[in-house]
Amino acid sequence: MQLQNSNSKPDTMNSIDTIQGWLVNQIAKQLGIKAETIKVTEPLTRYGLDSIDSVTIVGDMEDWLGAELPSTLLWDYPTIEKAAKYLVDEAGVSPAETATAEPVAVTSKPKEEATQGKGWGGLWNKISGS
Repeated sequence: MQLQNSNSKPDTMNSIDTIQGWLVNQIAKQLGIKAETIKVTEPLTRYGLDSIDSVTIVGDMEDWLGAELPSTLLWDYPTIEKAAKYLVDEAGVSPAETATAEPVAVTSKPKEEATQGKGWGGLWNKISGS
């Protein structure tokens, strides 16, 4: 995982780093890839993140931060670095001081298996009776 380097204030930098770490772990978990392979400066589409994955992650982030966020956040700010900077610098969102980016246990399951029964796919399974 590559976190951004900046000359920002320490509190702002800690918030950005915390959000970046959380996003890296969530994206790795959602896509079934290793967190170490994710660079915060790369477009998220490079890793195969689609609109459903993005909305799911933003929803989880809303719960984690306790703030309402635009569902298009990861499309409007297509890198982890840009999304974290927007959240802290422009939206004024900051994770709680005790919030930390949890390490993720990455499995080697493909995306379809890793997300089966979760998010929209899980909803569709319930609706369709699958």
